[in-house]
Amino acid sequence: MKNNKLIQIGKKGIVLAGVTLALAGFLFVLSPVEVKAEPATITPEQQKKLDEDKKKEEELKKSIEQDQQQLNKINSQVGNLQNQQNAVNNQIAGLSVSIANLMGDINILEGDIYNTELAIEDAKVELAAAIQRENEQYEATKTRIRCMYEQGETNYVDMLVASSSLSEMLTNAEYIEKVYQYDQKLLSDYQDIKHQVQAMKDDLEEQEAELEAQKEDLLTQKNELDGKMQELRIISADYESQIASARQQAAIYANKIKQQNAQVKKIQTDRNDITNPKTTTTTATTEKGVIGQGGTAIMTGNIVAAGPNAKFHGAIYQVDIGVIQSAPGSAKGKEVAMYAIQFLGNPYVHAGRSLITGTDCSGFTSLVYAHFGINISPGVAYQKSQGREIPYDQIEPGDVIFYPGHAALYIGSGKIIHASSTATGIKISNANYRSYTNIRRMLP
Repeated sequence: MKNNKLIQIGKKGIVLAGVTLALAGFLFVLSPVEVKAEPATITPEQQKKLDEDKKKEEELKKSIEQDQQQLNKINSQVGNLQNQQNAVNNQIAGLSVSIANLMGDINILEGDIYNTELAIEDAKVELAAAIQRENEQYEATKTRIRCMYEQGETNYVDMLVASSSLSEMLTNAEYIEKVYQYDQKLLSDYQDIKHQVQAMKDDLEEQEAELEAQKEDLLTQKNELDGKMQELRIISADYESQIASARQQAAIYANKIKQQNAQVKKIQTDRNDITNPKTTTTTATTEKGVIGQGGTAIMTGNIVAAGPNAKFHGAIYQVDIGVIQSAPGSAKGKEVAMYAIQFLGNPYVHAGRSLITGTDCSGFTSLVYAHFGINISPGVAYQKSQGREIPYDQIEPGDVIFYPGHAALYIGSGKIIHASSTATGIKISNANYRSYTNIRRMLP
């Protein structure tokens, strides 16, 4: 029994010892660790290399600054060209609507013309029938007159004189008058119908002529608009060519700047190896190194957080890189996301163009991609038309997600990094914190 107690106590001791060691290890990780060595002795050859590298570094930095200015100028030109192209495309869209409306009016007129032509044909048939009825009535009246008034050598005067009495004479006269009035009414009615049909036919033909004239006028307007649209399309195509050429130049400058930065970094590394080969001053939070180049974020384990020089700190300025690594997507897109998170906590500056001293939302996405030699112009409206559209269920790290008036970089697991506002700077947010409008993949 005592042995069992001893074993149990021993186990507790082991556990306590393990906890103590774990805490000690934890404290070691979080505590600053400083290791110093004797100052290095620099040989004349090393000093010569240091001097040469310093001169080369200064030349490279000057070249980088000039190239960056040229890149900014080209990006500005691209923005201006896109503004002008957008204005032309808006005119084309307006003309398309006008042409569509004209075509709708022309189709309606063609339908009216067709119906009018059918009505004219019907009127022609009715007019022919009315003329025929008038002629038939005219012939019938003449025949009746011949039969009644011109039988043999007897005329209507003889019929009246031959009457046996005044009453018979008046009766015959009244009969003759009624027959005459009846014939005259029929003939007059038929003539009225003929005139009405003729008037209707004339009116329809006049309407047809007016409709044809209106159609011709609309076709003339359409042809003029077609001509203007063709001219604008040529102008838009020319802008597209200029934009493509400018983007190629921008990509060349961006790649050149990237290579020059790599050279500067190598010079600085070589200088540090010479001047301080055995001296290391570090802390556990910076032991694994600063991510990327020129950033302010630091990494402890898998957590990346805003560094001591960042303007903002807190939960929204840190992220587990497992969010990026475990997300579905391309290696290049994840590389873009990993590069972007090193700027956590840096400030938001409207129209700023520095990932360190400050930039705005579209400037942030533009500068991140510029690091990889991919030129996307600043400006949310411009970036919405670049790359290719992606549905949300296919979103990957590195994709740019757009909100009304805002742009952010997706990093995976429903998270984004973005230059949010002057009050919060560059931070991590949920992708669904607002309703998105568009998602674009900028990688080839």
